[in-house]
Amino acid sequence: MKHRNVLLSVASMAILAAGCASFDSYRLGSTLAESDRYVYLAPVLNESDQATAARELQKALTREILREGTLKIVGSEAEATTRLDVVVTSYEQDSIAYAAKDTSRPTQYRMTLTARVSFRRLARPAAGIASDVPIFEASRVSGRENFPGGSDSSAAKLSCLPLAAKALSETIVENCANAW
Repeated sequence: MKHRNVLLSVASMAILAAGCASFDSYRLGSTLAESDRYVYLAPVLNESDQATAARELQKALTREILREGTLKIVGSEAEATTRLDVVVTSYEQDSIAYAAKDTSRPTQYRMTLTARVSFRRLARPAAGIASDVPIFEASRVSGRENFPGGSDSSAAKLSCLPLAAKALSETIVENCANAW
């Protein structure tokens, strides 16, 4: 019986070791090169019909970059090794739930902010990089948030915009920090 327990223990350890060996190439954290982490965050531009979308996204991106910790915001492009450009391309609001007794009255909405993103390594002739090199580019990245409808839906919409900007900024920063 004792011999059997020893064999089971040895077999368990062998299985565990084999499982761990398959993770030897796995990296925890960002896949972004250390030299690419000093980012200049260009002012967010706005092509949407929501006047405050760019301002909210700029604030959300700054907070998310600081919170996530992989990228380090620098004050000027001269200090940076990378540059992040973001353009808010659309703002959409859709009804997603309606009142049970009045099916023409929305009770919940979904707000979606969509942006075009360009994250690139800046040219550094001294380091042998003659021109900017794309690290992550996407023509459509979205962030969504739901908010209640009702009598004061305009106030609810205004309070939801920072939440949608936060969701969008999380997706943007995650893509930049984990770019190959």
